[in-house]
Amino acid sequence: MTVRERASAVANAALARIRAARRGPWRVAVTEGSMVPAIAPGDWLVLNPLVTGWPPRGAVVVFNEPFGSTIQVKRVAALAGDRIPFADGYLELGPEEAWLTADADEKAAASVGSGPPVDSNRFGPVSTGDLVGRVVFRYWPPHRIGRIPRPLSSG
Repeated sequence: MTVRERASAVANAALARIRAARRGPWRVAVTEGSMVPAIAPGDWLVLNPLVTGWPPRGAVVVFNEPFGSTIQVKRVAALAGDRIPFADGYLELGPEEAWLTADADEKAAASVGSGPPVDSNRFGPVSTGDLVGRVVFRYWPPHRIGRIPRPLSSG
């Protein structure tokens, strides 16, 4: 492949991503409690759908659930090259993979009427192709408008 062909392919891929992002979603309504207290059912979030790779650890993202037909909101916990304790050993994340986790535990999710959180601990790493966008801020309800807080540290 020549330099010109490669540049054209990169430009076409970027243009396709921008066209897809223009169709949305630019905002999402949260319907489950896996991210409480940072994000609660009833919150509305604004996204940046133009991201092309995983944002840094701690960022909140929206993605297509790997084995489902829904979009999910989770926090980036680990990125490419990181080793994750999994089953009886470790799993090393591939070049375009991220490990996404819920902020809430089972008890916190139940407190807002949700079932146990489903995250990478259940469905494994998520590829960049499933990334929908990075959460920018919450715009509804009015008393919760603002940036999404980091989870409380456990130690």
